[in-house]
Amino acid sequence: MIPIKIQCDCGQRYAFEVEPVGGRMPKAVVCPACGADGTAAANVAIAQSLAAKPNVAAAGKTGLPAAVPTRPVSPAVPATSVRGPTLLPGQPSRAQALHEARAKMLWGDSYDEVLKFLRMQGYSPAEASAAVTEMFQERVAMIRANGIQKIIIGSILVCIPVILFLILLGTGFLFMKLLAIPILFGIWGVWLVVKGTLMLLAPKSEAGNASEM
Repeated sequence: MIPIKIQCDCGQRYAFEVEPVGGRMPKAVVCPACGADGTAAANVAIAQSLAAKPNVAAAGKTGLPAAVPTRPVSPAVPATSVRGPTLLPGQPSRAQALHEARAKMLWGDSYDEVLKFLRMQGYSPAEASAAVTEMFQERVAMIRANGIQKIIIGSILVCIPVILFLILLGTGFLFMKLLAIPILFGIWGVWLVVKGTLMLLAPKSEAGNASEM
């Protein structure tokens, strides 16, 4: 294992140990603070560490250095062919990071904030953008579904005072006191219809927890 120490352009310093493959990083590595790719810097550190080690040769009977047995060197693994970057201490797994990002989106965090979070967890720009776009669409669908539910409930509440008024009018006993509470339900129903319509037509303007709207 070779100890690697990197200082990112953002000023963050981080260190880890790695077993090089072909004298290079076996996986990509990112800055835990800003999500910047640190694979190139890690490869430079590996090369410097390997070059600093002295060549050890056993002396033969003739006084000439004995040949050092070598083994085939595996080709370096490109950073794009691995499953994901090397996790740093305290960094969540990719699946856990995706779960936390989805929760942040549903709680009302902005698109850019969730995107930055995934980039800090090692996701590439393309992966993070695709994942956050899907999460944003899920939030929009949930808000619209809640809006439709409010419209239905509000419409029922609006009908209560109207139906009761028609019943009393038909019997000839029209007491306004009996309509006081139903009218309050009707007003609440109007508010629900208006709120639900806004959620249905402009879900992106709604802030807060989408599951509690």
